[in-house]
Amino acid sequence: MTTDRLRREGRALLSSTVQQVRTALARPTASDVATIGCTLAVAVVVGSALVGTALAVFATVAGLVAALATVLLASDRPIVRTVGGIVSVPTALLMVSPAVLAGALVVSGGVGLFAGLTVWALVVAGLASGLVSWHRLGHGGARRGATGTMLAAVGVGAVVVARILPESTARERAGTAAADTLDAIWNVLVVADGSWAVVWFAGLLFGAALSTSYCLAYVPLERVIPPDRRTAFSDAVATATRVCSYAIRLAIALALAAFVTPTVTERIEEVPLTPPAVVAELPHPIGIAIATLVTDSSIRLGLLSLFGLAVSLAALEWGRRTLRRDIAVVLARVSGPAIGGALVAVVLAFALSDAVLAVDPAAVLEGTAPPSVLELLASFPPFALAAAVLVLALFALSSVLSTVTMVRVFRLVPARAIGGALAAGSVFVLAVGLAVVDRIELGVVAAAFAFVIWDIGEYADGVRAELGRGAETVRAEMVHVGGTLLSGAVVAGGTIALYRWVSGAQISDPTNAAIALGTGLLAVVLVSWALRG
Repeated sequence: MTTDRLRREGRALLSSTVQQVRTALARPTASDVATIGCTLAVAVVVGSALVGTALAVFATVAGLVAALATVLLASDRPIVRTVGGIVSVPTALLMVSPAVLAGALVVSGGVGLFAGLTVWALVVAGLASGLVSWHRLGHGGARRGATGTMLAAVGVGAVVVARILPESTARERAGTAAADTLDAIWNVLVVADGSWAVVWFAGLLFGAALSTSYCLAYVPLERVIPPDRRTAFSDAVATATRVCSYAIRLAIALALAAFVTPTVTERIEEVPLTPPAVVAELPHPIGIAIATLVTDSSIRLGLLSLFGLAVSLAALEWGRRTLRRDIAVVLARVSGPAIGGALVAVVLAFALSDAVLAVDPAAVLEGTAPPSVLELLASFPPFALAAAVLVLALFALSSVLSTVTMVRVFRLVPARAIGGALAAGSVFVLAVGLAVVDRIELGVVAAAFAFVIWDIGEYADGVRAELGRGAETVRAEMVHVGGTLLSGAVVAGGTIALYRWVSGAQISDPTNAAIALGTGLLAVVLVSWALRG
């Protein structure tokens, strides 16, 4: 009787999960199918030219699988979120290789910077392809998916803690390792110790500004202000929000400059940019002022305190709102991904224990972690090490989903047709990578496809919004897809022809220079006209 009941409940759970996915991705339009096909084809072809066929296909497939986990984790139903937590762990394990490789290549600088961005763009292209027809992607879906992934990581982390608690050696070393880790974090974030001082300052500024802006919008602070002063308070909040917006842009520009500047100039060899290099390269008062700003411990401590205060106020407000709702449902939604992640982590950790035995944590982390941390990891049993790897993999998956959230927060892509915009942006990044490695003609084709994908994706979103998924629009959509492809082919073909002609001409001739400039402007006009539609 118990077996039959479990079988029925399992079938009901599977049916509910499948129905949830089908509802989220139901009835993709013909334009959706064209967007998906173009994105995947360009990603594989261009990715093969940049990083090899195997890595390109692997990264793109990892993004597609991540799309499934995102849909499940963003559900409002606790049981579906639990299934999402189960799916997210193997998905993160699949995605950890390209994500970690992309991060390592970016940190290495030089050509590796563009190779890392290429791998990251391939993952995002696969993710966008899988979520093109998902209506919640631009309305908090990616953010909920990232949050669900972090909750699954908490569940897997609990498995790690439960396994190492019985180990007396690990317990003895844990306190020293925790103290050394906090000391290292303090030196990096506050003391500005190391070559990453500029990058970490940009990160602190970004985190403080973003958390403050979110806190001002989320927490109803005006309730504690007297009524006669609320107008002035609202004006002050608007000003503070605007300042936070400027600070976020400054932080992003500073972080990009720290990596891009050493890449494009031969006078700076260290990547990322260091404060001594800033002093040496910029004029005397400006360089010293910037270097002092990014290394001042009091400013860094103030930014860190502001971040902690904003996060604490937002957490208290979340708790207050939760108490006014159905607490049981909220707790089920929060704990679902953690429980699902913990359950599947037990199985995967046992399966990966033998493979982890062949890895020496001390050798992998040598020079990047305090010695006490390496000693602590050496005392971990293989099961706990395997589960810790799963936690890192979930962080990698969350970082990809957070990337999607960030580009939406900064309004780099619109809420409407965000799937097509992400796919087009990823393809455009691949086109830039081709230009960097001097594959100009293929880069032109990829750039043209980026515009094509964006136009088709926007049209698909318009069809869904205005006519619904059930409308018979295949003929109109196919005509639009054909016209867009033809326009893209004309623009790409004309640009390549002009490039071949101009590259063989003497640009020093004023006539040729004028013709080149005029044809370039004409290409811009043609592209703008095609986008205008």
